[in-house]
Amino acid sequence: MRTTMNRSHLGLALFMSLVFGAGWVFGKTATLHFSPILVAMFRFGIAGVVLVLVYGWPRVAVWKLWTASACALGIPYSFSYIGLSQLDVSVTVLLVQLEAPVLIAMSAVLLREIPSRAAVLGIVLAVAGVSLVVGAPAADGKYFAITMVMVSMFVWAIGQIQVRRFGLDDGGLKLLGALCVLAVPLLLVLSLLFEADQLTEIREASTLVWLQVAYLGFGMTVVGQGIWFYLVARHPLHDVAPFLLLVPAFSIAAGIVFLGETLSAIAVVGGALIIFGVAIATLGSPLDMMRKRLKGGPQT
Repeated sequence: MRTTMNRSHLGLALFMSLVFGAGWVFGKTATLHFSPILVAMFRFGIAGVVLVLVYGWPRVAVWKLWTASACALGIPYSFSYIGLSQLDVSVTVLLVQLEAPVLIAMSAVLLREIPSRAAVLGIVLAVAGVSLVVGAPAADGKYFAITMVMVSMFVWAIGQIQVRRFGLDDGGLKLLGALCVLAVPLLLVLSLLFEADQLTEIREASTLVWLQVAYLGFGMTVVGQGIWFYLVARHPLHDVAPFLLLVPAFSIAAGIVFLGETLSAIAVVGGALIIFGVAIATLGSPLDMMRKRLKGGPQT
């Protein structure tokens, strides 16, 4: 299929994939010092301040924004970072690739948008791949962490459906900024309830750790999501979405090189099934539906 992108936009798409891929590695290293929910709070606090200052506040009732923020950002990212803190980057990023099939399935249930046969086939392949990844040595026995990541995707999908109902007429980044700001109080409460020694972690954090957190907020959220919105506003989704499939490759490679992680043969096979299934589900005949569903951006 011939792409509508010029060279500069192709470069942006590749850069976006690299930014998202590196974000999972920095997220892992940040959770080695900070508690996972605290990492999510810092990430969205940084992103929210920057986006609101640049784009302003959307004309949506605050209570509606808060509910969407809790489902689209606060709860799912606290869960996914808890999972990431206990799992290898490779396992986490492969599991998160289920976000698109989960969104298709949730839209079928909640919005009565029936997926095509290609989407159903893709979901089946992706689920089969997940079963292999979960059985890989790197994930052996880490059922709580795996459950956290899986639950995060279902909550995230509900949040994306809520966000879709707002529409993006006043700019997706304006909406994202508000959601990020409103996620901070919830994440702070969750951190205080379920984590400890936050002040000690803050006092003892090195400059390198703060740079990793800053990357999650500014680099991954503002820059990465900003590029996503920029490209999907100018090109068909089937030209942009394939670049998200490069994110696991970048993340896994970085995890192996910089964190010393290993990837077993069973995880490779499972990961290939997941990626292939996601490609079929998102780039096949349900294209028009996915154009609407994924404009809120991937869970990255």
